[in-house]
Amino acid sequence: MAEQRGLLISENFVKLNSEIDANVDMNLIRPTIWYCQKEYIEKSLGTELYNDLIAKVIAGTLAGNDLNLVNNYIADALLFWVKFEVQVPLLYKFRNKSTSKNTDTNSQPIQLNELKFIEDKYANKAQYFTHRLEKYLCNNTDLFPLWLDCSDDGVNARETKPQTSLYLG
Repeated sequence: MAEQRGLLISENFVKLNSEIDANVDMNLIRPTIWYCQKEYIEKSLGTELYNDLIAKVIAGTLAGNDLNLVNNYIADALLFWVKFEVQVPLLYKFRNKSTSKNTDTNSQPIQLNELKFIEDKYANKAQYFTHRLEKYLCNNTDLFPLWLDCSDDGVNARETKPQTSLYLG
């Protein structure tokens, strides 16, 4: 049986709160949400708090301060990390015979420099919301005691401001 992966935001949330069309296949968005949670959000939350939230999402018991954290802080950061990461899966398809680029009669794929511009824009917004999330956690350690905990094999919560890149055009 496949492992159930709790997602902190839904595919529908991504579509309703971004420029991603409603007709985009959920199977392209769902793995990106999971990856972004693991790559970016777990670094901010630390493994203990991250796993606690995921367990509550899967069990359907997310409430109170945890629900506020997810809805008002994590969701914003995760949305922009997803928009940052989903560009490549939407543009390229991995098939039996090759990796191919999607085309359509009414659209034209963007150039690499345009993709880089879009990624930089979303990365900057994602970093802003991630910093906002970390600041909230730092100011509310009494509400989230697991934030500073870490097991030997887990990820420590990032205690410093995320590094940002500067796009000079």
